[in-house]
Amino acid sequence: MTQPRAPGPVQVPPFSGMLGAAALPMVLAAPVIVAVFWVTGQARGALAALLGVVVSVVFFASGLYVMGRVVKAGPLSVLAGALAVYFGQVIFLGVVILSLSGAAWLDGTAFGLSVLAVALIWQLSQVLAFVRLRKPVYDDPAQDSVQEPAQEPAQEHSREPLT
Repeated sequence: MTQPRAPGPVQVPPFSGMLGAAALPMVLAAPVIVAVFWVTGQARGALAALLGVVVSVVFFASGLYVMGRVVKAGPLSVLAGALAVYFGQVIFLGVVILSLSGAAWLDGTAFGLSVLAVALIWQLSQVLAFVRLRKPVYDDPAQDSVQEPAQEPAQEHSREPLT
């Protein structure tokens, strides 16, 4: 008699796992980034760095959040959703660049370098999280359907001593 197969490990959706894994490094890195620009650029540099960190985190987190929602749809919908998220992010960055391009109060170097630091930390965190998710790249036939093994006919073995 066969016993039912125990369910495998619960798979974490990749986008929510990557979002969660990127949040902790950003919480740790944001004060360091702002403090570095406070020391080098006074309050103006710190405020620009803080704005850069906030804009970057909103940019990356919103993309992952929306993709986590879209991924539950069919494959063509996921592709269309990914393109819409990308297009929305490009528009968001365009609006930010246009609105801040003429701001005399903004330290552009501190803003740009903080955005670059956040992008590097965020992307590295996402890659490490995705690698650690151990998402299977193929379907496990054992989990698709629980099948009982074929029953072999009972064979009688003689217990004659070997000579």
